[in-house]
Amino acid sequence: MCYVSHAGGALSGNATQSGVSKQRDYAITQEVLRAYGDAVKDSIKRVLRAVERAREDGLSIGVSGMDEFDIGDFGTELQDAQMLLNLGIESPTLKKQVFKKLAFQFLCDARQEVKDRIGSEIDQE
Repeated sequence: MCYVSHAGGALSGNATQSGVSKQRDYAITQEVLRAYGDAVKDSIKRVLRAVERAREDGLSIGVSGMDEFDIGDFGTELQDAQMLLNLGIESPTLKKQVFKKLAFQFLCDARQEVKDRIGSEIDQE
């Protein structure tokens, strides 16, 4: 199964996408990534089962994960967070949680100890 999104951007003169169009693109991308994840899990399961049979360990093999993928647009998340904070809700907890969510999303490839330290620093403010 293959999907092609509608042409857009600079070439079509339509530089921005509607929210519905972005959601549709994300849904299609999620579907493709899930199918890819299923194929990878199946391959891993086959290899592990072959190893288990060769070693005669008598283990039960199961492979999970790669079902959900965070493919959101960070720029959109940042704008949404800014709009939320601009509502004037007087909640230090809300502000800290928004900051942590954005920081962790932006630093998704950072080591966990770095994320923990950043989260702690945000909580102390």
